[in-house]
Amino acid sequence: MGKLSSFFSKIPFLSGLGGKKKSAKSNVELQYDKAINLMENGNAEDAVEIFEKIVDIAIMDPNYKNFGTDALKILGELYETGKYSNCIVDVDLNKATQYYEKYTNLSKDGEMIYKLAQMLLDIQNFSKAITFFEKATECGIKAAYMNLGSIYENGLNRIDQYGNKSDFVVPVDYEKAMSWYKKLADMGDTKAKAAYDRVDYASQHTDSIEFEEKDKLYTEIAEARRAKGKEPKYKAIDPARLQYQYTYVHNQIDGYIHKLPKDWVKTINSDTDEEYYAPSLTYKDFAMYVSYDSIPRDSKKTLENYLRYCNDAFDEELQLKAYITEYADGICTTFYHKEMEKGIVTFAFYQGKRLACMRFVCASMEIIEQYEEIIFETANSFAFVDPTLVSDQSLNRKDNQYYSEALYCYYLEDYEGAMAAAKQALKLGSIKASYLLIELYYDDDSPYKDLEKTISYAKQLFDATKDPDLAFLLGNIYDQKMKDYMKALNWYETAHRLGHRRVAFYLGRFYYYGVLRTKRDGIKALEYFKEAQANGILEAEAYIKDIQELGNEDLQRSVETWERSVEAGSGQAALKVALYKQSQVFYIANSYEIEKAFLEALGLGSYQAAYELGKIYQQQEADENYRGEIKSIKYFEKAYDNGYEDFDKDNLFKVIEYKAGKTSDMSKQIEFYMQSAKQAYVPAVKKIVEMVAYITPDIVDLYRELCEIAETGDDSAIISMNMLEKKYTDLVIKQPTSGQKVIENKFFRLCVPKESTAVINDEGGTIKLADSVVEFAVAEMPVSADQEEDYLKIYKLILSEYLPDENAEIIIANSRMIGSGMRETKNNVHSYSILLISSKNQYLFKLSSRDRREMMMFKDKVLEIAKSLVETGEIYVATEEAKKKIGLSFLLQSNDNGFLSIGKAE
Repeated sequence: MGKLSSFFSKIPFLSGLGGKKKSAKSNVELQYDKAINLMENGNAEDAVEIFEKIVDIAIMDPNYKNFGTDALKILGELYETGKYSNCIVDVDLNKATQYYEKYTNLSKDGEMIYKLAQMLLDIQNFSKAITFFEKATECGIKAAYMNLGSIYENGLNRIDQYGNKSDFVVPVDYEKAMSWYKKLADMGDTKAKAAYDRVDYASQHTDSIEFEEKDKLYTEIAEARRAKGKEPKYKAIDPARLQYQYTYVHNQIDGYIHKLPKDWVKTINSDTDEEYYAPSLTYKDFAMYVSYDSIPRDSKKTLENYLRYCNDAFDEELQLKAYITEYADGICTTFYHKEMEKGIVTFAFYQGKRLACMRFVCASMEIIEQYEEIIFETANSFAFVDPTLVSDQSLNRKDNQYYSEALYCYYLEDYEGAMAAAKQALKLGSIKASYLLIELYYDDDSPYKDLEKTISYAKQLFDATKDPDLAFLLGNIYDQKMKDYMKALNWYETAHRLGHRRVAFYLGRFYYYGVLRTKRDGIKALEYFKEAQANGILEAEAYIKDIQELGNEDLQRSVETWERSVEAGSGQAALKVALYKQSQVFYIANSYEIEKAFLEALGLGSYQAAYELGKIYQQQEADENYRGEIKSIKYFEKAYDNGYEDFDKDNLFKVIEYKAGKTSDMSKQIEFYMQSAKQAYVPAVKKIVEMVAYITPDIVDLYRELCEIAETGDDSAIISMNMLEKKYTDLVIKQPTSGQKVIENKFFRLCVPKESTAVINDEGGTIKLADSVVEFAVAEMPVSADQEEDYLKIYKLILSEYLPDENAEIIIANSRMIGSGMRETKNNVHSYSILLISSKNQYLFKLSSRDRREMMMFKDKVLEIAKSLVETGEIYVATEEAKKKIGLSFLLQSNDNGFLSIGKAE
C-alpha cells in the first residue's frame, strides 16, 4: 500500500544488462517483429499464427526460448483480456491458460505459475489449479500458500451460470488447510499464523456463541446504546426485500461481529495479500474487506484518516457522512477510486480505542446497486464485542497497537511518528517492529537513515529468526553500500543455505566480476547464474550469454589478455575494455573509471572513443544544474573530423550545425547539412530546403538516397522526401529518357520503353515487352489517407507485411506513391507483382511468365515503369463491384474499431 514496502523489495536491481551491439536479426526475430506489427495494426489472426510457429521453434531450439516465452505471454494476455495492442478478440480463458501453461514449461516463472493457478481456479479446473498453486509454493510465492490454505479451509464448489453451487468438489479439510498455513507461518508470515490459529480453533470447537446467543448479544448492545441516547442514522433495509440468508462472523480475537451472506467464503487478494469475503474463491466483481485496529491512547489516527488509509484514498474526494446504527457509531462514503478503477462503498466505525472499516469493492459503480442489500445489511449489523479468545496476533495487545500506529505513520511519511511508535512497540515485545526499524534506518528517504544501525538491528533479528531475507539484506549492504565483499559473501552464502531464491544471482556476480581474492571464475559464475535462471531471475540470462560467448576461454585469462593488449598500445583493445566497463560487462566501473577508459582508448587512436566520450559529456551537460565546460561537441567534432561514421542522427546534426556555424561559406554549409540530410534527418533536410532555391544534381542525388533509405523502412525518409517534393516539384514528374515514351489516361501517366506495345484505358491496360505482357490496373483507395500521419500508417503497414519477407521488396516511387514488389511461383507460373498506393488510388502491375529467367529479365523494366507513375488530379471510382477487388482492397481492411490491418491474399 503506497509508501509501505518490505526492506528487501527496496534492494536495487543491478546494472550491466545493456550497452551491447545487437547482431543481425534472425528469421525468428524478424517473424516476431512482424507479428508485433500485425498486432499493432489489428490483425490478430495472422499474428497468432506467426506467434504459434515461433513457440514451436522455441520448444525445439532453446536459442529461441526468449522469443517463445514472449510470444506465449502475448498470446495469453490476448485471450485473457480480449485485447493486446490494437487487436480485439473474444475472451477465451481456456486458450489463455493453455498458452500460460506452455510458458511455465519453458520458463520457471513463479509469478506466472501463480497467475495460471488463479486462472485455472476461475475456470473451475480445480485439480489443475491446486497442482499449480503447489508449484508456485515451490517457487517461493507466499500468496500460493494462503490460497491452498483457503481452498481446504472453505472447500470448493462448482458454480453454474445462474450462481447455483454444486456439492463440494474439493471438500473442507482442516488438516490440509492448517498444513499450508503453517508452512507459511513458519517463515514468519503473521497473516498465515492468524489463519492457522483460526482454523485450528475451528477444528476443535464450535463457535463459543450460538446463533440465539448472538441475537441476544445484538439486543443487549442496541438497548445499551438507546439508554445512552444514541439515535441511529443509517440506511435500513426492508425485511421483505431480503433475498439472502445470513450467518454471523464473530472475530473472537479482536472483538467484532457482523452478518455475512451464507455460503460466502474467505479468500485472498493476490495483489495486496489482503483477505476478503466473496461468493466464491474466484469471484471478482464484488468483494468485502473488514479491517480492524486498536490504537494506543496517543494515536494520530482519526476516523476519517483511518477510512482513507484503509482505502488508499488520501487523494480522493470523499463525501463523508455520519452512519450511526443500532450497534456502532461511524461514517460512510461511496466513491469511484480512480487509480483502482473500482466503485467502493466504505463504512468506518469507532468505539473508544477501537476502529474498524468495512469496504465493499465493486468492479463498477453499477454493480453497487445490485449488491445494495448485502452492503447495508452487513454494515448495519457491525458491532464491537469483547474478545473471547487470547492470541498473540490480537490488535488489542499494546505491542500490536503501537506497531500498527508505526505502520500508519510510515505510510504517511511521518518518520518521526513511525520511529516513536516502532520503538514503543519494540519495548513492548513486538518482533514485527524490529523489521520496521530496519526499514526506517535503511530507507533512503528516511531522516534516520543509518547503515550501521541497519546492520546492528538486522543481525540481532537474524539471530532470533534465521530469516533468509535478513541475511540477503545484510549481504546486499556489505556488497552494494560498503564494498566489503568477504562479509557480503558470508551473508549471501548464509541466505543461499537458507533457501533464498534470488541470492544465487548475486553470488554469480561476485565470480563474474572477480570482486573476491580468487578473481573472476566463469565456471562458478555460470553455475550460480543458471541456478538463478531456474529460480525465475530473468536478469541472469544476459550474464549467462556473456560467459557462453567466450566459448572455452577462461574468463579471468581473457580479461588479462585484453588488459595486456591495452598496455601494449592497442586502441581496439582499449575501446573494447571501455565499452565493457560502460555496459558493466565483466567489469564493475564507476563513471570516472568509464570516462578514463575511453580517454585512454582515444589516446591510443580510437575515434569511436571520442564519440562515446561526447555522449558521456552530453548526458552530464543535460543536468539543469550543470555549470561546467561544454565538452561534448568538441569530442563529437574530433570523432567527425577523424572519419568516425556511426554517429546517431541527432548527434551528427549537432556536430554539423556546430561546424556550419564556424564558416560563412554557404556552399560549405550546404555540404555539411547534406551529410546529415542523407541520413534522413528531418531538421537537416529542412535546412537544405531553406538554403537551396532550385533543384540541383545534389538535390536529385539526395532525393534518390532518401528513396533508398525509405525502402529499408525509415519513415523519416518518407517525411524528408515529401519536404523536397513540395519545394522541388520536378523531382516527382519523371521525364522520359531517349528510349522511353509516355502513355497516359485521365488518372495517371507512365514512362514505358519505346519498343513496347502499350494498350491503355481508364481502368488500366497492358504493356507488351518482347514475349512478355505486363498487366496493370487502377483501383479505389479503400481507406482515407488525407493527412501525413495517415499515409505513414499505410507505409508502416506495408513494411510490417513485406519487409521481413525474402520474396518481397519495398518500392518507393515518391513519398505519396509507395508499395511493394512480390515474386511468387504458383502452378509453375512465375510472377512479379507491384502494388503502389497513393493517397488517391491504388495501382497493380503484374508480369507473369512460365520461364523464370524471362520473368527476372524484365523485372527491372517493370519496376522502372512503375516508379515512373505520376497521378493527375482525378481520383478513380470503380463502376463495377469486381473492379474494387484489385490490389490494396485485398491487402488493407478497416475493422469495426477503425484499425487498419494487412494480409497477403491468394
